[in-house]
Amino acid sequence: MAAVVRSRFYPHTALVLGAVILVGFARTFYLRAWFDLPPLKLLVALHGVLFTAWLGLFIVQTRLIAAQNYRLHQKLGIAGALLAALVVADGITTALIGAPDPRIRPMGLTGLQFLIFPLMGITFFGVCVAAAIALRKRAAFHKRLMLLAMFAVLGPPVARLMRLVGIDAFLLVQTLVVLGFVAWALLYDWFRNRIVHPIFAIGGSLLVVSWPLRAVIARTDTWLAISGWLTS
Repeated sequence: MAAVVRSRFYPHTALVLGAVILVGFARTFYLRAWFDLPPLKLLVALHGVLFTAWLGLFIVQTRLIAAQNYRLHQKLGIAGALLAALVVADGITTALIGAPDPRIRPMGLTGLQFLIFPLMGITFFGVCVAAAIALRKRAAFHKRLMLLAMFAVLGPPVARLMRLVGIDAFLLVQTLVVLGFVAWALLYDWFRNRIVHPIFAIGGSLLVVSWPLRAVIARTDTWLAISGWLTS
């Protein structure tokens, strides 16, 4: 019997995403002790630890599927569901607590205005992961939802990379990065499977459009009232 050849797209993409996140947070988290930076607040440090654990689990899970080790993948998935819930809860809390900080955010936004960016990102992540868990028996949907969830949380590491190299076009770069990853996934599906999967086509489009939409919402009086209430 011929061996089943598994695609390396998902494990390779997981490594690329991991590299973006690790390099983006290298100075402010992973290698922070080597730079003259103040100590991290406990909640922020916890957020970094939880998300690093999630990233490691995500990479391991993609490799387990590539190796056809479905049993271990399913067992780790139980822990992954709990870890994802902790990541979402801590991510929302960290964003809310940090929003009143008076420093100016990208695009000249205040903390309360900018709050829409991390909140929408972590919410999109949570919705995708929850849907992926609910559809865990439908592999075609499950794996794409998990990958889309990772695309949704690229905002913070990309912002730090932009700051590192001195790029100011925050909204343009963030939108193009997500668009690039979504387009990459769509092209892979088309050339390998001759399909345009709705998770990447519809979900990916919503994620890309969400970036300029966040910028519009951030400057409205309605959002300012909501963000003020959320952080009060």
